[in-house]
Amino acid sequence: MNKKFSVTIIGIAITASCCLSVHAQDLKTMLLKPANGWVIEWSNPDTRNSGVTEAMFVDRGEGVVAKLHITETGAYTGGPLSCEHNVNITADTIRFDGCRDRNIVLSFDAGDTVYPLKSKSKSETGYIFKAKVK
Repeated sequence: MNKKFSVTIIGIAITASCCLSVHAQDLKTMLLKPANGWVIEWSNPDTRNSGVTEAMFVDRGEGVVAKLHITETGAYTGGPLSCEHNVNITADTIRFDGCRDRNIVLSFDAGDTVYPLKSKSKSETGYIFKAKVK
C-alpha cells in the first residue's frame, strides 16, 4: 500500500473518531447554552422521592463535564451533595453519572420547550431538565 495513501486513511479515521456528529454537536451546544445552567427535577415513582439538582455543563476541550449540585434532597436521600462527571454525547442521547445515580440517559424532546431534555426510563428515577433562570 502506498505510504501516503496509508497516512491519509489514518488521518481520516482519527478525524472521524474525534468529532461529534451534526446532531450530537447540536446536543452539545444545547447543554452548554444556558448561561445559568440547568435545573434538574428528579423523582422516583416507586419511592415517591423527589428533589432538585442544579447543573452546569462545561466544555473542557477534550470533552464536556457535568458539574452537579443537589439543592433539594428527597426525603429518603442524604443532604446536599456536589460532584463532577464526564458527559458522553452521541447522535441521540446524553449520558453521564449523577451524584447518587449512575448512567443517566437523556434524550431531546423537540416538542417540549420548557423541559427539552428528559431521561428515557419511566420506571426508575426520572429526570427532566429546564434552563435555570437566575
